[in-house]
Amino acid sequence: MINMLLKDTTISLMNSLGAQRIPFLFIISYNGKECIIKPLSEVSGDEIKYNFQGVSNHLSEVPSHTPIIEAYPLSFEAYQRKFDIVKRELQLGNTYLTNLTVATPLAYSGSLNEIYNTAKAKYKLWIKDQFTCFSPEIFVQIKDNTIYSFPMKGTIKADIPNASETLLSDKKETAEHYTIVDLIRNDLNIVSKKVRVNRFRYLDQLETSKGPILQMSSEIAGDLTPDWHDRIGSILNKLLPAGSITGSPKESTIRIINESEQYKRNYYTGICGIYDGEHLDSAVMIRFIEQQGNNYVYKSGGGITSSSNVTMEYEELLQKIYIPN
Repeated sequence: MINMLLKDTTISLMNSLGAQRIPFLFIISYNGKECIIKPLSEVSGDEIKYNFQGVSNHLSEVPSHTPIIEAYPLSFEAYQRKFDIVKRELQLGNTYLTNLTVATPLAYSGSLNEIYNTAKAKYKLWIKDQFTCFSPEIFVQIKDNTIYSFPMKGTIKADIPNASETLLSDKKETAEHYTIVDLIRNDLNIVSKKVRVNRFRYLDQLETSKGPILQMSSEIAGDLTPDWHDRIGSILNKLLPAGSITGSPKESTIRIINESEQYKRNYYTGICGIYDGEHLDSAVMIRFIEQQGNNYVYKSGGGITSSSNVTMEYEELLQKIYIPN
């Protein structure tokens, strides 16, 4: 089973901090093997900076200039080889949706901190000499004994004619979104009761350095017992890895991801968030630049279904390499 992602010590620490109502920051890698769990009082702004929907540990810094990144993506042929592995597994019925990602080398002469200060997003995170992330995607929120998830699947350029109608009527995007909503409903059923879809397929507009884009989301909720504070680590462990960046069914799709991607996601597509003693807020770590020695890579990807077109998926992959402004 894949609902044993985190180490027992990590789960116990999060449960203990929650039981004591001690606010803490958590940063968990895609495979759960790397975790940073720190009481907020111990988070140093020299090592870690965060801004999660306005909750931050630092004063805003005005960037001296706008960072410019230049991407050197893998060839279409190299991407197609990865895509074909996923397509084969789709045809065999081993997956219905697989999130295929790649690491794209960047030409960039600045620092991760400059990108962090420039980027605008719901969730921003910077870890010195490791990575910066500027994610628009909520993982889960917990408030008033209710757990919420907001899976995000479906993207289109906002400035094309009839963009909203085109995205909402796209059969491939619709099938992908139905699949991920069903997966997240099943995930929330593991940890909560009376799971329901409060909003289905609503659109948000995001501003990027390549122009505005529309992204499709849904809101799913479930009821928790009042003792959820004592079980934060246990709850998150049962939900990880995030369904929106793996696929369905999770267990076989994770195997397909490992076979097709052939690189380490590390913290990319993991989760980060804050428990403030009363509520929990968290994000999926997408829109992600990683430092590798003196070099940088941008990690991005998208969902593949049986109706996916390799050319369109490759173009979407490139479209997602941006700094939101």
